[in-house]
Amino acid sequence: MNSKTNTYKQNIKGWMVVACGGIFYMYQFMIRVSPNIMNNELLSNFALDAAGLGVLLGAYNWSYSAMQLPLGITIDRFGPRLFLCIAATLCGLSCFIFGNTTSPLIGGCARFLMGMGSACGLIGTIKLGTLWLEPKHVAKVTGLVILMGTAGAGLGGAPLEMILNEVGFKNTMEFLGFIGLIVSIIIYFFVSNYPPVDHHEELLDIYANNHPFTDILLLLKTPQAWILAIYGMLMYLPITVIGVAWGVSFIRTTYQVSDISAATIVSTMFFGAAIGSPFFAYFSDIAKNRRLPMFCGSFVTTIVWFIVIIFQVPYYLLYVLFFVGGFAYTAKCLSFASICETMPLKMSGVSIAFVNAIVMSTGTIFLPIIGVLIDYHNNGRTLLDVPCYNGEDYRFALVIVPISLLISFIIVFFMKETHPDHKIPKEYGSFATNDIV
Repeated sequence: MNSKTNTYKQNIKGWMVVACGGIFYMYQFMIRVSPNIMNNELLSNFALDAAGLGVLLGAYNWSYSAMQLPLGITIDRFGPRLFLCIAATLCGLSCFIFGNTTSPLIGGCARFLMGMGSACGLIGTIKLGTLWLEPKHVAKVTGLVILMGTAGAGLGGAPLEMILNEVGFKNTMEFLGFIGLIVSIIIYFFVSNYPPVDHHEELLDIYANNHPFTDILLLLKTPQAWILAIYGMLMYLPITVIGVAWGVSFIRTTYQVSDISAATIVSTMFFGAAIGSPFFAYFSDIAKNRRLPMFCGSFVTTIVWFIVIIFQVPYYLLYVLFFVGGFAYTAKCLSFASICETMPLKMSGVSIAFVNAIVMSTGTIFLPIIGVLIDYHNNGRTLLDVPCYNGEDYRFALVIVPISLLISFIIVFFMKETHPDHKIPKEYGSFATNDIV
């Protein structure tokens, strides 16, 4: 009984530690999506067009992606606590810089530093879960982390828009900066790398004696790792393109509504994701299957964004479509569970980092491209020397989203099943097989 009690207490402590890491992931998602409600302020403050804004915002993704593998290697060796503390501080200080400059170069550098700090959020938090909790909980840990992140994205929509309208761009960024410093203090005092249990030395030995270049080479030589990473990248595209950069402007110009109304609709996508992430985690564990939920999520989100981008639907229907699109996209979180189950457990940090680096390359690749396409279709229209975009400009560029999601749907057929308790229920047909279809 005493042993069971100790295990129960350790599990509770483990989930609390993971939640502290999740607070940082929630915060970094707020600053990641904040430009969506600031398009006009950023275009004016930095004197940019859509292409220039795409490059400025893409700086976040450059550093985020570049830091993934180095962070994965070092977190596997030294634990995530210190890195999470430094990351939260860096994000906070970067917000102060971003809000107090009109130089596109300095603003781009600040976004670059934000991305560098934010890069630690997902890897560090899931790594805490693999250190504190049993491997069978990895999908639930991922679901919790994604839930907290998407809740942060929701807060970075309409609620942050209200603050922006009340206090202005500079003060809003300083507000976000102070939050980052507070999060850093919370992590410092409440997070530790390893649970205080008898096999503490064993954990230290497992996670401190990796061979990083061997691990990376193994990842690069594993086709399944690439398949999971590319699936995650394509499924994440609506968040990067619509949730972070162009969604508010697209809705505002297409449906002729206020920024707050448009931001509310975009926030609905993140509320859907907050429900979807634990749903897909539990659905996957109950079905003992990773591929089936990923197939369902990919299919639904492809249909939703095809409708949103191509058709002029009744305005009220946008709330439903964005909610369902956000809900379905979170099937992507299972790619993180699958990579942890595909690669050795000691490589969980660098494995998650590899997938996340590919996922976050969506901003690096697609934000500048979509900015260029918007400007191309706009054909130089201006209002008081500021670029003037309409709904058709955004539709022309954003059609990339449903096309990419359709490709993610096809990719599922090339995945292997990885659930540790996997059995082959007849009703799942080919989705239950371990072979590549």
